Formats: sequence, C-alpha cells, structure tokens
Amino acid sequence: MLSSDHRVLTDCCQNKIDTASVIERLSAYSDQDYLRLYQLANKHGVYPLLYKALKSIAPDTFSDATESDFKQSNMAVVQHNMLMSGELLQLMQLFDEHGMEAMAFKGPALAEMAYGSVALRQYGDLDILIKKENIGTALALLQNRGYTPEIVLENETLDTFYNCVNVIGLHKGAVRVEVHWELLSKNYAIDWDEEELWKDYETIKINQRPIKMLSFENHILYLCAHGSKHLFERLEWICDIDRAIRSHVKTDWDKLILQAKTMGIERMLLLGLTLSKLFFGLELPEKIEKKIDSDPRIEELIQKVIGLHYSDETSAAKPYGSFGLLWQMRENLIDRLRFTYQAMFAPTLIDYQFVRLPNKLLFLYPFIRPFRLLTKYFYR
Repeated sequence: MLSSDHRVLTDCCQNKIDTASVIERLSAYSDQDYLRLYQLANKHGVYPLLYKALKSIAPDTFSDATESDFKQSNMAVVQHNMLMSGELLQLMQLFDEHGMEAMAFKGPALAEMAYGSVALRQYGDLDILIKKENIGTALALLQNRGYTPEIVLENETLDTFYNCVNVIGLHKGAVRVEVHWELLSKNYAIDWDEEELWKDYETIKINQRPIKMLSFENHILYLCAHGSKHLFERLEWICDIDRAIRSHVKTDWDKLILQAKTMGIERMLLLGLTLSKLFFGLELPEKIEKKIDSDPRIEELIQKVIGLHYSDETSAAKPYGSFGLLWQMRENLIDRLRFTYQAMFAPTLIDYQFVRLPNKLLFLYPFIRPFRLLTKYFYR
C-alpha cells in the first residue's frame, strides 16, 4: 500500500491527472506538508512534474512564501537542465567532428523522447555511450574541453581500469558527464549484443539539432534493467518507462520480448511494465498481461519494491537482501548462476580503488574482490 505522500506524488505524475482526486488529497495539506512532499519529489527525481501539476490544478493551496520557494527551486532545475542539454549537444558534435561514434541515453535525450521537453525530467549528469576502443580519445577530448576525471588514471593500470569498470565520471563546473563503454556493470551479468546495439539506434532533435540515442527498444530494456538493479527505488525510473512507451507511436512488443528473453531479462522487463501499469495506468497488450499473470514472481517482487520504497514502513537504508531480490529477478537458472558468479568475482571501481594492479596482473582481481568483501562485512 502506497503511503499518502507517495500516492499524491504518483497522482501528480500521471500522464492525465485526475484533478478532483489530487485536490481532495491536498485539502488537508499545510505548508509543512507541502515542503515534505517537494522534498520527496526531489528524492524521487520528479520535482518538475509535481511543480507543473500543482501550479496547474492547485495554485492557491499553499502560501505565497512557500510558492516562491518552490518556484525558485523548480527554476533552478530547469536552468540546470537547459545547461546540461546545451552541453550534450556540443559534446555529441565534438565526438562527431573527430569521427567517434557516440549515443546519448537517459538525461536530455530521454526527457525529449519520453516527456517532450528537456525541462520535465530531472537528471544530474549526461550519459554518453561510446565504443571501448575510443575511451582514450573521448577522455582526451573532454579533458581538453576542461573536464576533470573523478578518478586519476595511471598508464600502467589503464587496461585494468577499462576492464574493471564500465563508466567514468568527469566534471566541469556544474556539469557532470558519465562516459560509458558498456551500459551496465559486469556484476549484473546483463549483456547487449554490441554489434546490434550500435546498428540499432535512433535520432532525436534537441533544440532542432539531431543527435544519436539508444533505440526505443534498447532504451526500454535499459530502463527496466537499471530500475531493477536499484530495486526501482525512485519513482522517476517507473515514470520514464510509462512515458517512453506512451510517446512511441507503435511498440513492437514481439521484438521487445524476444530481445529481453535473449538477454535473460524478460522478468525485469515485465516487472518494469507492471509497475508502470500499477502506478501510472499504462495499458499493456493482452499477450503481455498473460505473461505477467503466468509469472507469480512478478507480484512478489512488486510487493517487495513497494514495501521497500513507497509505503509508510519504507526505510532510508538499502536492504541487505537486495542480492536475493536481484537473484529472483532473473528467470533462467543459468543467468542466476552467472549473476552470482559476477557479483562475487567481477571487479568494480571499488575493487580497483582498493588495490590498483598493473595490467599484467589483471587476472588476480577475481581473488581480490572476495577478499575485499570478506574484510568489509566480516572483519570490521
């Protein structure tokens, strides 16, 4: 059962808002209640949607001082988004000028595709996918542009870093960029066909300028996998799935299911779709409904996600049982075993920071990670 604040937040993020229902729920709200609601919206990454909804359907329900604070906060989000979207355009042009393939995902590209405006979705960084062989070129271009990597890279451990990690963050002033050479960390044992991924892209226009982005199907699969990996702890990630599918003229459900099944993440896809239906009323075709109904794990996972992040009993602490939930989200035994192995032995950024092995000793990391985990959890 959703908490009262989460219910209001969800109602305000609907594609079509039930005005009477929202006004009724807000009738007893004080300025302090509104402050708590806006803090929750910020936590869930849906601040612009909440502000837009309340301004349009309930503009007189809070004081002038509170309204002024909320307006300034929303304006800060919009200004940040405009800055980020402008920078994304320049970075994509920079990579293109140097003959380097790149695709945008999440961030401004998803905001434009799913919400119709870069101002209606919160994002803290720019996500850009490149090919692994272009990492050095991309980092050099960004550093020449004034970006600083969030971790100091050394030549003798460069190959080690590239094999341990799938992304590197860089910052310049208020802008943060994440350059990915794989969509997800190896720990989650979810792999895209690289050749197909780069052939199957779409183009979207931001400020009338076209940029490459992940295809619709790959974006949906990524959103469901990414949301699952974080146990859908942010409402934004569910809303993204709902809005993206609504924005698409005609979804090729057969292609989506086939690709998810091939990757071993059909249950993650169905989980994301079910949450989108439950929270935002997303209409799904009968064949998808039947798949959801035939998998009893979906309902179990839904209840656990709600209990962890959207109910009155929700705790701020991340559950220690997250591994078990992620294990349950994989429908195939072989993928569960791969996930277990990768979670235990595939090195991550933290392992790389724990000890930086030279490139020739990269093969030792599967032993380093279990040792680090043991010292972390059992020898404090």
